[in-house]
Amino acid sequence: MTNSTRWTLPSLLMVSVFVAGCASLGTTPQQEYTLASFHHCERSGTQGQILLDRVAPDGRYWYKYWGAYDQRAFLDCMAQYRREHPYLDWARAQFGPSPGTLAVSPAPGVGSEVPSAGNAPTWRVGDEWQYAYKSPSDSGIYVWSVDRVETFEGAEHYVIKGGTREIFYRASDLASTIERVEGVIVSRHTPSRLNFAWPLTVGRTWEQSYREERPVDRSITNRDSTWTVEGQETVTVLAGRFRTFKVTHRNKNTGAIIYEMWVAPEVKQWVKIREVLSAGGIRERELISFKLAKP
Repeated sequence: MTNSTRWTLPSLLMVSVFVAGCASLGTTPQQEYTLASFHHCERSGTQGQILLDRVAPDGRYWYKYWGAYDQRAFLDCMAQYRREHPYLDWARAQFGPSPGTLAVSPAPGVGSEVPSAGNAPTWRVGDEWQYAYKSPSDSGIYVWSVDRVETFEGAEHYVIKGGTREIFYRASDLASTIERVEGVIVSRHTPSRLNFAWPLTVGRTWEQSYREERPVDRSITNRDSTWTVEGQETVTVLAGRFRTFKVTHRNKNTGAIIYEMWVAPEVKQWVKIREVLSAGGIRERELISFKLAKP
């Protein structure tokens, strides 16, 4: 008798994106990554009686197996490959950057000056940014999309959706207020955390004290933070080359870096971020592709 099951990369959503070098094969980078994982396990002999049935454009895959075959060796092999070869590193090595991928707005330039960031960008329903990430414990891909505009605690917020997660950003300045997972609040900032101070100009610094509540974990932390626009940089990520403002977020009391963020006005979003994790180590995220809804 034939049984089948499905395994899914964490937080993946379907996005029709082709990186240079993959389009000619008719496959997406995510499919190529899954195939590379499977072929690695195939060569190691751990796939046993596993037959790869189908790979979706977002990298999810379906497989078949026979009889009482123990799937654990195969799944462990796939997981180990992904730990040792995070998608972010794999895609960089395989394809490199692909300027203008999915960009509906004008392609980013590479001049010496960053486009103006005088006011908070206006997001529209349908704006979408796809990111790859890696950390000491895991790696993967996720998509942020502007799902709707909703009034929360008297202020309009953009609701960014990524899988079952929703993040509320205040529309006036993109301050972050709450995060919900499957409708349950998992994080709340009081007052809303000021991720940006507009206009973004080199040397600008702002400070804020706020309370971070995590109801599910039953924890409350009082934070004193400072942000600085440290400079203008042209950075290259998988989505292409962008002119950015580099923003550094620090613990005001210790000076320790919390994250470094590279914000590209033409993308209306950050394109790269390096976060120092409380458990130790670094989490890196960078833009794979984006599309901006037409006015």
